[in-house]
Amino acid sequence: MKIKDSILHYTLTAAVTLNICLSALLWVNPTYLQNTTRNDTDTAKNKQGSADTAKSRISDVYQPTSITYNRNGQSLRQASLKLDLTENIRHDIQTWKIKRVSPVKRYAKKDYETFLQQEQMVLLAFPDEIAPGQLADMLTIPEKASTGRKFNRIAVRLTQKPKVYLLNDNNFQVTQLSLKNGQFKNLRSMVKSKDVTQTPVKIKYLNGRYISFYTNHVKVQQYSYLANKDNVNTFVTRLLGNTNSSVNSRKEDKETVYYDNSGQRLTVENETGLIHYSNYSHDTSDNETLSKDLTQGFAHLQETGRLLDDVRYDEYNSNEHQVIYRSYINAFPILADNNYGTYHIKLAGTTGERLDFSLYSLQIPVPAKQRTTDLPPTQQVWDQLVKSGISPAKMKSIRVGYRAEVNRSTKQVIDLIPTYFVLYNGSWVDSQKMLTGEISE
Repeated sequence: MKIKDSILHYTLTAAVTLNICLSALLWVNPTYLQNTTRNDTDTAKNKQGSADTAKSRISDVYQPTSITYNRNGQSLRQASLKLDLTENIRHDIQTWKIKRVSPVKRYAKKDYETFLQQEQMVLLAFPDEIAPGQLADMLTIPEKASTGRKFNRIAVRLTQKPKVYLLNDNNFQVTQLSLKNGQFKNLRSMVKSKDVTQTPVKIKYLNGRYISFYTNHVKVQQYSYLANKDNVNTFVTRLLGNTNSSVNSRKEDKETVYYDNSGQRLTVENETGLIHYSNYSHDTSDNETLSKDLTQGFAHLQETGRLLDDVRYDEYNSNEHQVIYRSYINAFPILADNNYGTYHIKLAGTTGERLDFSLYSLQIPVPAKQRTTDLPPTQQVWDQLVKSGISPAKMKSIRVGYRAEVNRSTKQVIDLIPTYFVLYNGSWVDSQKMLTGEISE
């Protein structure tokens, strides 16, 4: 064990040294890694970010984060360390030519649950409601038929003649898409592949939403990454540099504030690296639709210039017009206290537009000391929380995600540890903190 620890220590040290060298190179020549060079006289175009970010498709961010398949009376979550299941399914969906969109059909709750459990049904679940416009580069639905529609699942019944549906868990609505033609090759391959792990889950209705509960113990991969701290001037230029107004700065207590005369302000928390950007001159109407909010949210996400390869749409609050995006690692979200990989975007309200995220990002993967974490069945964790005195009414949801911990060997490495998180009093909280009393009623 000591030999393995030494090898890991030296491996991490070498990786950190390499990262420092690369960082030094980027400091001297920042265009080496990405094209973020900007002309001082550029206008609004400057807010598009790097060339790499501009390549991101909107459907890359708005994509399913959970895939289940019903077989022999069981719901099985599909996952793979070798295959990109979502991308493979995208190739199928892009071949679908829609002939007709049926009228929306609303089911009784019990009938809707029966529908979800149909044999040979694949359920592609999004974390929250989306609109057809966010999938336009993958699935084209006639505008007349798509106006005002919302859904959070795409369902595919893999019978001899497959059937496709859009589902909305919030109101038990089902819309059938009749296809002229289309292929289902990758979907059929997925449910038979030896490279796909099939983990039993049970879809439960909990506090107004359907949640997948693991029925057995589940092994989840652990990861470690080198953490990189971006230069704040990069974001001052990208976010405040779209006007002719000069940018001023001042230090306030433990914060540094950058501002201009057009109503834009960027605040950096010096100790944590959290960034809070606001634009008081731009107040989106409270009457904007889900589709417009999600489209604008994606545009603001691109303005950071960050790579969005692992960033996914995660939550939407219609009352606040707030969209939350999180980094996902192998289909599980990072739910770190320090906001690693999380972007909060508020599009309307008295404070104008807001964008909150971290200067820190996780970049280069390094060997993890422990390969997997064995997590108990979901119901077992839920029962422990209730037994400890936590009110079930305050726990709106539960899911597996990653918490971030500083590696013991080097502070520049962040370990991502799988655990259960609970949506408690409006925030995702580590269940272990709740069980040990760090979070109380």
